Amino acid sequence: MHLSKKIICCAVLTIVCLSSLSGCILEDLLFGTSFSLISWDVCDDEGFPGLSLVFSSTGTITIKLFGPTGNLLDSDLLFYGSNSTLLHLALYSGTVTSGQYMLRTYDKNNNEIFEKTFSFNGPELSISSYTHKLWKQESWKDDYSLLAMNVYNKGDTPAYPYNAGTNVDSKSYFGLVLPIVILPGESKDVDCFIYNEDISEGATFTISLKDSIEGTIGNGSFSAVIEDDVPTKEFKWKYGGRNRRLSVPYPEFLYSYYSSIDRSRLEDYSVYVFDLYDDDYIDLLIDRLMYGSDIEDDIDKINFAASFVQNLKYKKDSEINGSFEYPRYPVETIFNGDGGGDCEDMAILTAGILDRMGYDVALFRLTEHMAVGVNLDEDIPNYEYYIDNYYFLETTASHKLGFIPSEYKSKSNLTVYPISSRPLLIHKWKNNSITIFKETELGDFVKASLIVENLGSGIAENILVTAGFYTQNNLEFNVETEIILSLKPGSKEKITLMVDIPQDATTWFKTRVYLEDELVNEKESASSFP
Repeated sequence: MHLSKKIICCAVLTIVCLSSLSGCILEDLLFGTSFSLISWDVCDDEGFPGLSLVFSSTGTITIKLFGPTGNLLDSDLLFYGSNSTLLHLALYSGTVTSGQYMLRTYDKNNNEIFEKTFSFNGPELSISSYTHKLWKQESWKDDYSLLAMNVYNKGDTPAYPYNAGTNVDSKSYFGLVLPIVILPGESKDVDCFIYNEDISEGATFTISLKDSIEGTIGNGSFSAVIEDDVPTKEFKWKYGGRNRRLSVPYPEFLYSYYSSIDRSRLEDYSVYVFDLYDDDYIDLLIDRLMYGSDIEDDIDKINFAASFVQNLKYKKDSEINGSFEYPRYPVETIFNGDGGGDCEDMAILTAGILDRMGYDVALFRLTEHMAVGVNLDEDIPNYEYYIDNYYFLETTASHKLGFIPSEYKSKSNLTVYPISSRPLLIHKWKNNSITIFKETELGDFVKASLIVENLGSGIAENILVTAGFYTQNNLEFNVETEIILSLKPGSKEKITLMVDIPQDATTWFKTRVYLEDELVNEKESASSFP
């Protein structure tokens, strides 16, 4: 066969082979990878300000988003075809810095094939209206103020107000805003309550909204219009041979907030004490509880505070299903109908109150029961420490600190959860799923986007996050790791890990979180690989 005929045959054969490939792969082979951005939008991604992208590509690409200082903010690996992704513009609940953001796309050989600049000015909040409710009682030193504001975001990125403050007669008062995101062009009601001294009708004052790093993201000036129709709740019980009475305002917005939160599957119920949005309200309750009591002794103070909880009504989580577990936040237990709950609810409330009073306390988890431990250096006559320096405190019956009911004297199944300044880490898979890629040019692998969250009250440092495959005998394969240097209480961080799937063993995919070399949280795939 002549050489020219051989060349023609080879060319025909090549065309036939190429025609069997998809259009995108064929285009990639012949002309290189192309990328087309179809649309984009600014959005919120579970507390992260994000940039949502819809695009198409003809090959494997990596998309990277850079901030105004040139720092890499987020990236993603994707394959050919029509696709979408969401890149974060800032940290969790962070304010997007004004300036230019650069989106760059790279092919599999790390060649840049696309570039686009985005300009953002950041969020800008205006307070269009407000309702100022004031609660006070005779001889009461401070006032409880509920600020309900309607806030409009006239900026171009999501806003995450963290606290609100009022300035009256050169005095400033601040309180936490319930978690909320306000998207560009959106109006939302924002709730906050604060302590402040008496505000007179018609007084001029300012309201400022700040983000989590104390940057001002909105403000307004108003003439005070005061409402005093704050609903209250009254509790009565006996302690020390005397009738006791407590009247407190009903924080409807707090009760609604806590009632709407999904219950955690953690056995460490300290998470229900650590949550900080009710701290100021618990402080108010304590001030009202102790006001005029003339109780000075620490042990007496602890017993008196506990007596308030012990006299609430005992209620099962579910009258229909006695095994149903529904731990309540302190505000829920106080305002659950006429108040009350089961053993874990009472223990959580008691621990929350004593912790805010400055005592070193812990939750005791026993078999089908929960109580409180109080760490004291002083001796209580006729009682001994239950464990370490913790005295036992029963919260479902009127027992004094140190008394141990006979059914709880065994410590064989005791777990102690200190209510102290400590981190409490959990993590989840974004969208509760992982992405499995097979027969790609990069092989078979799993891509997992993890959201690591600190639900505790202390900063977590040097968090080790791992993803890998494990056999039933805990042999590990292809483990990938990343370090989170620091994570503040109430904060989250996203990590994406890609792990090759082992082909010569039956394994399960697991992600793990370690703190100080201790495994603190783990998730596992429902099915095995490969």
